[in-house]
Amino acid sequence: MQKICGGRRFLKQRSFDKASPSISIITVTYNRITGLRETFDSTISQTYRNIEYIVIDGGSKDGTVNFLQENDEAISFWLSEKDAGIYDAMNKGAELATGDWIIFMNSGDEFLSKNTLTQVSAYLNNSVDVVYGGFESILADKYQIRVTQNKPRALSDIWCEIPTCHQSIFIKRKLQVQYAFNSSFTWCADHDLLVRVYADGYQFKEIPVLIAKFDACGGDGRDLLSYTKERWLISKRLASPLKRYRYFLREYYNFFIWKNISMKIRDILPLQWVIALRKYRGTY
Repeated sequence: MQKICGGRRFLKQRSFDKASPSISIITVTYNRITGLRETFDSTISQTYRNIEYIVIDGGSKDGTVNFLQENDEAISFWLSEKDAGIYDAMNKGAELATGDWIIFMNSGDEFLSKNTLTQVSAYLNNSVDVVYGGFESILADKYQIRVTQNKPRALSDIWCEIPTCHQSIFIKRKLQVQYAFNSSFTWCADHDLLVRVYADGYQFKEIPVLIAKFDACGGDGRDLLSYTKERWLISKRLASPLKRYRYFLREYYNFFIWKNISMKIRDILPLQWVIALRKYRGTY
């Protein structure tokens, strides 16, 4: 497939204000034009202006290239060509970025508000290397649509779980390029990168800001065995074998009970009972 690219960078328009932290927002997409429009609108509406916006498309056939061409002057740089998967595309975006900090907002992801980057920018300084906050998730099933606000996990749990979603993580560009995503991972290259950075002693900072909102339904299609296997491999850097076995066996046992018993019971209950139970448990 032919490589196609565009954006303001070709017009040599506007450089960063060196007095403020510069942020590269990177969107990776492939045949998700509706989601791309949502992410684009959320990005260009940010009140913080010391940003560049980069879009990496995997060679979409759904009108994505036309959309990018139509919005050339609102995008710093965009590229459309075949890639080796999402993490390969994200690595391309990092290499092309020129900001001090990077955040990945892939097709369909959105910032929580127009002021999100303005809020976060106050925490982006040379004393830290990774800055992260909470997120709002939207989960829809046959019973209801649930919107939840989630604080980050304890950083001490990074050996087994990513502290927050990648849409709520800012990392210095030089570190993102130096460590890069391991594209052999299917699900957890973002978690793996953070663990490698953490293990090497770089500074992480949790901030009291809800950064992103995203559709959490995509996790339903995740293969649990490969997802757990990747996290198992990642955990070797920071945890003992006994600690790892205890955690992941308990996780898999709980999933087995949920899938084979709890879900079957739930499916035969009246809809009102399920919603009432969720409300009682605080998962409404």
